[in-house]
Amino acid sequence: MQTLEAIAKRKSTRDFDPNQAVPDEVVDTIVKAGCQAPIGGNQRDSLHLTVCSNRDILDEINPATARDFFYGAPVVVFVSAAPKQMAPSVEYANAACVIENMLIAATDAGVDNIYLWGAVQALARNPELCAKMGIPEGFKPVSAAALGYSLSGASQPRELSVSLSANYI
Repeated sequence: MQTLEAIAKRKSTRDFDPNQAVPDEVVDTIVKAGCQAPIGGNQRDSLHLTVCSNRDILDEINPATARDFFYGAPVVVFVSAAPKQMAPSVEYANAACVIENMLIAATDAGVDNIYLWGAVQALARNPELCAKMGIPEGFKPVSAAALGYSLSGASQPRELSVSLSANYI
């Protein structure tokens, strides 16, 4: 698949099949794509990835309600960051670059996906669970990508267009 085709085909999936695993080698390729993202100041030591396919752990992150923040996804990749004083808040931009690379790579591999933020905030407020997941001291979860296969089938490519407010000078 060509890059622009993958970008046009990518969509947020909210109905993953929890019983259809993503092969480990495909997850590894997706994670490697995330690691190729541009990082502000090349501060790669300020990011940490946690690949979680443990449903018990994911269920712990979900609140006491019946809501599944992960939409049944069998794999969630969390991006955690250590804030850098020389560039405040750059960790959010860096994490977004990592996530975007992973989402495009997942789409290219035929893996459905979604960019997550709300679930990550719940995790960030739980230091015991962060430690249980192996998130290093001083790092805070800032975003995540859920990966799996949609129950409703493959998405269709959209036409690429300028759909945000834009001007050309």
